[in-house]
Amino acid sequence: MFGAITIEARPRFEYQFAPIFNCGTFLLFLKKLVRRRRRKIFLIIDNSPCHRLNDEAKAWLAGNRHRIELCRLPPYSPEFNGIEGVWKTTKRETTHNRFFETVEQRDAALTATFELFIAEPRRIAGHVARFL
Repeated sequence: MFGAITIEARPRFEYQFAPIFNCGTFLLFLKKLVRRRRRKIFLIIDNSPCHRLNDEAKAWLAGNRHRIELCRLPPYSPEFNGIEGVWKTTKRETTHNRFFETVEQRDAALTATFELFIAEPRRIAGHVARFL
């Protein structure tokens, strides 16, 4: 899944499941983020292979540079990305030491956790507080 969190006292969390992680599914997530925001987005990303943009994605990004900008982290620096804490909380609360018989059960549990993060931002606010 892809995820993003705003750096605010009351953070907003966005997520999107993807069948595979590649440039195409990442571009779909970027388009989703842009549709939901009025202000320009500065999205911090790591060096995951799915974050490497192909020509289509680069062209879309160039055409939307007034709406979104990608800020790539140096290698091995997850401490600079607020979303990493959200993933850690997700693992602790939802997937760590748990067995799911099906992918659908796992995804339902993840969706429930993510919807809780959206409904109760205080659960994840601590992960971005240090950036404020």
